[in-house]
Amino acid sequence: MNFRSDISALNEDIIVEQLLRSHDPDGRWLDSEMLLQEVETILSFVLQNDVSMPLMTENCITNIVVSESTETLPYAISRISVQMLCPCIGESDIRTRTLVLFDLLKEYRWDAKAVLVLGVLAATYGGLLLPVHLAICDPVAASIATLSQLPIEKTKFRPRLESLSLLVKAMVDVTKCIIKFERLPIKQAKLDNNIVGETLSNIYMATYRVVKSSLACLQHISYFKQTQQATESRKAAGELSIKSRRAAGELSSLGYQLLNLHTRLNKQIEDCSKQIEEEINQRLRNINIGTHKDNQDVLHLLFSLQDDLPLQQYSRQIPITELQEKVILLLLSKPPVEPLFFLLQQLYDHPSNTNTEQNYEILWVPIPSSQKWTDEEKEIFDFYSNSLPWISVRQPWLLSSTILNFFKQEWHYGDDEAMVVVIDSNGRFVNMNAMDMVLIWGVKAYPFSVSKENELWEEHGWSMQLLLDGIHPTFETWVKEGREICIFGSENLDWVDEFVSLARKIQNLGFQLELIYLSNQRRRDERTKAMEESSILFSPTLQQLFWLRLESIERSKLKRIESSKPDRVFEEVTKLLDFDYGKHKGWGVIGKGSTAETVDGEKMTERMRKIVRWGEYAKGLGFTEAIEIAAEKPCELSHTVVVPFEEALTRRVVTCEKCVRFHPERPSKSE
Repeated sequence: MNFRSDISALNEDIIVEQLLRSHDPDGRWLDSEMLLQEVETILSFVLQNDVSMPLMTENCITNIVVSESTETLPYAISRISVQMLCPCIGESDIRTRTLVLFDLLKEYRWDAKAVLVLGVLAATYGGLLLPVHLAICDPVAASIATLSQLPIEKTKFRPRLESLSLLVKAMVDVTKCIIKFERLPIKQAKLDNNIVGETLSNIYMATYRVVKSSLACLQHISYFKQTQQATESRKAAGELSIKSRRAAGELSSLGYQLLNLHTRLNKQIEDCSKQIEEEINQRLRNINIGTHKDNQDVLHLLFSLQDDLPLQQYSRQIPITELQEKVILLLLSKPPVEPLFFLLQQLYDHPSNTNTEQNYEILWVPIPSSQKWTDEEKEIFDFYSNSLPWISVRQPWLLSSTILNFFKQEWHYGDDEAMVVVIDSNGRFVNMNAMDMVLIWGVKAYPFSVSKENELWEEHGWSMQLLLDGIHPTFETWVKEGREICIFGSENLDWVDEFVSLARKIQNLGFQLELIYLSNQRRRDERTKAMEESSILFSPTLQQLFWLRLESIERSKLKRIESSKPDRVFEEVTKLLDFDYGKHKGWGVIGKGSTAETVDGEKMTERMRKIVRWGEYAKGLGFTEAIEIAAEKPCELSHTVVVPFEEALTRRVVTCEKCVRFHPERPSKSE
């Protein structure tokens, strides 16, 4: 029996019990990893005597906030530093002072406790030693060091710096382990109780040793000033040298203790992580099996961090529980591109939106180009997540590789595409990619299930509404006013000029006709600019949205059409997407809200010329009707009579009693 080992274990059990009594987290959260990076940068600089210039890094500390708390980070550091540097009477024992600090930090999680104390250490030693490091190249820094009774020659306290550096490195490494453990999705897995219990005890003791070691480091501040004073006395210098070696040995001893703890703790965390990954993998494979009372289990599994606030909307951090009873559109993509902006327009800005927008949310899960997030990708994410109305994963770079691999392997997410996976309020996956139906129908596609998509296709055929609703800003107004619409496209601007000229003449005859020109060419000359200014030409953005919708219609139909049955919508949209602009001059689609007819461009202009020749005798016809009549061959039968087409008009039409065709014709003079 190892008596010393038993005593040590007993002492640790007592300490752990005291730590747990003072641990009362209230939900506040800070980015421990980011703060630790900054702390490590500061301490590495001021404690390493071979660094002559400060590290040029962006000041990220200003971006770190203490969430769900009225306490700011600077105030928290200041409050803790007072206790660490100015202990109250009766708190001279380092163990007592350590436990007092845990009382002060009771609302914070274990990783935050350690990092905040290290933040005090960085601020203190940074302020103390920065003038010394800069003195060699900055006279002002040299003067500050002298006034502060600090030696400019760093060789005089090099042993102490080396010991401090070793200890600080060990504290930082142990703290990284604590952060890693705190981010493990322990709640999402059923682990061996013995392994978890032992690891948790080591986490508590690791935090305790980091805090205690930080206090030990601060006790050595006075030494640096004593070094300068000792230069005036050889005897004092000798005594100080002995004390310095003894103190350096104590610091080194603490450092080696932490290194041993780090080795043991790191292995335990790796074991826990491996077990959790295996269990989550199994649960992910069965994610579509079984029933759930709501969507919470599924969302927690997919975004399974210990963090209680894994999501954000603008700068507001929100819990997963806020999405309960809502349909979730899980948007997987790289940083936003145009289709995603259109997605937002369809779901958030569309004028037909009703109260249904309260029943669903877009949850953006950005996927990096590689396994590791770049600084540029993080900046892009921060910009879009704080600018757009959707909800996003707050720190997507912390998502488990297990989850990301699941998206790619099981959900077949491709790096160059975006997909929308729909989870209903009961946690069921009702559509594995609703991107196309959202791009086609917007909020009308709610609840975005496959069955709803099938239902919508049963209700909608080839129509102007299918092509333009949600894209053209005045489409609904045109429909209400009963106006007809003509969409036309071409790369031949001479043909476009003729088309627009004929259309204007037809409009002057009284036809309620609106024109929309879609240009496939990137070149913009004076003619295209003029059409854009006259609102005939779609803006580049609206043109892109139009073609995106056609592509979505084609993909959606491809999933549903049967080879034995013709599908008019698929045939019409394929004509437009595959149109040969080199072989044909252009194309046109005419109709009202619920109708649409596709016409070859040359045939279109030929028929429009006929309508213009009819002049005022074409009044009373709709544009689509007139185009259809103009397409008919002259009646070869002689059984015709001249009858009024409309009593209120003086014009006449030739009506064939046999074929029942109408042909606008100028009345004879005898009539």
